[in-house]
Amino acid sequence: MHDKTEVMTFENAASKARKVAPACNVQDGDLALNVLQSHFESYTKEEEKKVLRKIDVRLALLMLFVNGIQFVDKLTISQAATYGLIQEAHLKGQEFSLLISLFYIGYLVAQYPTNLLMQRFPTGRYLSINFILWGVVLTCTGACTSFGSFAAVRFLLGVFESCLNPGFILITSSFWKREEQPLRIALWYCANGLISIPSGFIFYGVAHIHSRGLYPYQWMFIIFGGFTVLFGILLVYFLPDSPVSAPWLNERERLIAVERLRTNQTGIKNSHHKWPQVKEALTDIKVWMLVAGVFIHNMTNSLQTNFTGLIIKGFGYSTYDAVLLSIPSAAIFAFSVLLVSSFLSSRYGEGKRIFAIIGCYIPGVISCAILYASPLSQSTKALHLFAVFFIGVVAASAGIMYSLLASNIAGYTKKTVAGSMFFASYCVANIVSPQTFIATQAPHYTTGISTSLACFCANIVLFAVLYFVYARANAQRLAGRQEQPADDMMDDTIHAFSDLTDLQNRHFVYKL
Repeated sequence: MHDKTEVMTFENAASKARKVAPACNVQDGDLALNVLQSHFESYTKEEEKKVLRKIDVRLALLMLFVNGIQFVDKLTISQAATYGLIQEAHLKGQEFSLLISLFYIGYLVAQYPTNLLMQRFPTGRYLSINFILWGVVLTCTGACTSFGSFAAVRFLLGVFESCLNPGFILITSSFWKREEQPLRIALWYCANGLISIPSGFIFYGVAHIHSRGLYPYQWMFIIFGGFTVLFGILLVYFLPDSPVSAPWLNERERLIAVERLRTNQTGIKNSHHKWPQVKEALTDIKVWMLVAGVFIHNMTNSLQTNFTGLIIKGFGYSTYDAVLLSIPSAAIFAFSVLLVSSFLSSRYGEGKRIFAIIGCYIPGVISCAILYASPLSQSTKALHLFAVFFIGVVAASAGIMYSLLASNIAGYTKKTVAGSMFFASYCVANIVSPQTFIATQAPHYTTGISTSLACFCANIVLFAVLYFVYARANAQRLAGRQEQPADDMMDDTIHAFSDLTDLQNRHFVYKL
């Protein structure tokens, strides 16, 4: 952008907004139009960098920590299984797999209502309240000793956790430019791997707690659940939903934080639920292709997370060793997410998001081929362990998919509906995926591994097609814009903050 922005008035913005988006009055426009009122003072690039740095330090690091806690809370049952939950809770057959699925059933049931509530109410406050509630539920899980009680709390845990990732995507798109989003999403998403490193040692230590009347797995739920509740209380005061409500930005910094997002053409927030945007989300082929990609990706999730410890234990390692050997995979996961996203945020990574997704799937194909085709023996144990570690690279592709959801869908209602579809497919896949890991096939789980292999290959093809769909749409828009006179900065601002969808806004360009 130029060193200084142009001065603009709200009255001029309002009159032009009616011309750009006649179907929506100004009050129905984006929240930003109510912030850029009466007069907007010029600012320099140095001031923008200072605001961005403040947002990164205050928000990106907080989101990293919050997402890490959520991941550990969700993973606790898998670690508990490694430490004997299945035997001590007398789970039979596919009951453990069903417990994993019940979390995602709760997540699925709550998905649309929770996205609607996030649009109507302050996103940060809504996330914080749910964070406290799932901490309470996780703590109560420590009292469970049978399948029935576990089933109830797992369902409720899914309900309360269902808001976090959709909410973080909305917050990310409200604070950072589209070209900045892959790295920031990577920062909070890589917590899934980073937090697993120290938590692995914590799980190891908790497993050695021998208290009369309580199994080690019960202490895991009590300790991590109690910590979540305490942190959630602090989160109420520190997690904003948009630059407009960020308590750590002064008035001038809020104006800069809002106006710098003009180039996104996606707005910040609109609390009005617009049914035409709902219809557009449900009929947009690009949205459905992204939803299908998320479903296929998460059909491999059980291999990447829930059954990792059991597979490693099946290689002949002890319970304690299996938990410690899960740490390298988490480290590879975190490193891959940060490396790939740093590349995409550089000038060399522009236009290569989908290529990066495809590239991340290749290690998954290789790892599954090794686990499926290579017989397990003492001489091949190291090779199988390498395959389990190497599959961690695949996780980086999920973070890039999140960035496509944040960057390539405009219109606040359309984004929330697409987010519901996105995470509904995530849920359905995670409900089905554990059932492909059949208990009688342990520890080789040939059905689960072959399913994961097929899904990795299918998504390589799907995202190759999606690349050409986005590229064709961009080419058509570029040709149309060349035939029309260029808009001034005021027109560009109104397009950006009139809550137009990506199909309505001819200025919108899809990120590849």
